[in-house]
Amino acid sequence: MTFIGATSSAYVLSIFLSLFISYSALAQNAQTAYDTMKSLQGTWSIHSTGKGLPIVMTYNTESKESVVTEQFGKELSVFYRDGRDLLMTHFCNIGNQPRLRLKSGSNPNIFKFEMFDITNLSDPNAAHVQRIVYEFINDRRLHLTIIWKRGPRESVEDYTLDRG
Repeated sequence: MTFIGATSSAYVLSIFLSLFISYSALAQNAQTAYDTMKSLQGTWSIHSTGKGLPIVMTYNTESKESVVTEQFGKELSVFYRDGRDLLMTHFCNIGNQPRLRLKSGSNPNIFKFEMFDITNLSDPNAAHVQRIVYEFINDRRLHLTIIWKRGPRESVEDYTLDRG
C-alpha cells in the first residue's frame, strides 16, 4: 500500500509542478510582451497599401506604468496585465469595446490578441474587432493587422508603422 500511495503522491506532485511551471511560463511571456509594448513609447507614422495616412499612432505608459495606451487617430486601446495574461481593451470609434487576450505562441516577434468579450455591441452581427496582430520587424518598424468581424464574414486591415 505504501508503494501505491507514494506513487500517487509523486503523480500529484508532478501534475502540480507541471501546472506551476506552465502558469509561470505564461506569466513570464505576458510580462515580456507587456515590456515590449512599453518599449513602443513615442509617435509612429502609419502606412497602408504603401501610402502614408494623415494620422499617427502614439504609445504612452500611464498610471505608474501599469498600462500602455495606444492612440490610433481618435481610437484608444489600453494594454494591461491581469494575473498571467496580457489584456487589451479597444475603445472603438463605432462605440463598442472589445476586450482581447494575448494568445501564447512560439514566435516572440508576433503578438496575437483574440477577442474574448465585448461591451456595447448593439447586435451580435454588428461589426467589431475580432483579432489584432502585431508583428515586430525591428525596433523602428512593426506590422499591424486588424481583423474585423461582421456576422460570419471577416475583413482585414493591414498597416505598417514606422517610429517617428
